Amino acid sequence: MLFDLDGTLCYYALSVEQVLDRALQRAQIPAEVLGDPHLAAARYAELWGDVQETLESAERIRLHIMERLLAERGSNDATCAARLSDAYGAVREESGVRLFSGAAELLRDMKRRCALGLLTNGPSDMQWAKIRSLGLDGLFDATVVAGDVGLYKPDVRAFELLLDRLHVRASCALFVGDSFDLDVVGAHRAGLRTAWIRRDGASPAEGIVPDLEIAGVASLREVLL
Repeated sequence: MLFDLDGTLCYYALSVEQVLDRALQRAQIPAEVLGDPHLAAARYAELWGDVQETLESAERIRLHIMERLLAERGSNDATCAARLSDAYGAVREESGVRLFSGAAELLRDMKRRCALGLLTNGPSDMQWAKIRSLGLDGLFDATVVAGDVGLYKPDVRAFELLLDRLHVRASCALFVGDSFDLDVVGAHRAGLRTAWIRRDGASPAEGIVPDLEIAGVASLREVLL
């Protein structure tokens, strides 16, 4: 059984909007420099997806995004961008990540029954720090972090690499994830069965139907155990 990490097994304690707000306060930067907080947070997330494959660390990604956010507001203040980036990183580290209820128990129970794999997008430093802080590093038989190998979901090669490390055939594996475009589409194209954690308002793409739709990772217990 293969799992995605962010949004599937764990979540950030604070949203991007909340972290931006606290980072602005910590860096003593007026909130007006980023404009509407909801729009700034959405743009932050969008930019992260755009550049995560080209920059090797979370710190460099954050700084690049802050520079872009300020530039789009008409500012080229490099010092302000650096202060805001540092403050954002500090707030995010302090607030941390949390496992979804029932996730750890499910993984421990499933480990007794089958091989477990983890496939996560993101820079190596950030993703491995999450994995270790959550106590997940000893639960998986194989882990692929995109930043380590340069392969990002939905690239089928990322799924194939994890399957190879587990010595498991695609037809015998189930991939569990919350992103339809990244997790379900990628896993489906790689020949895996899929379990989609469907959030409110999420819509599937035409032509691909997940094998399971669940409300959260703990719901797998009702289906598999």
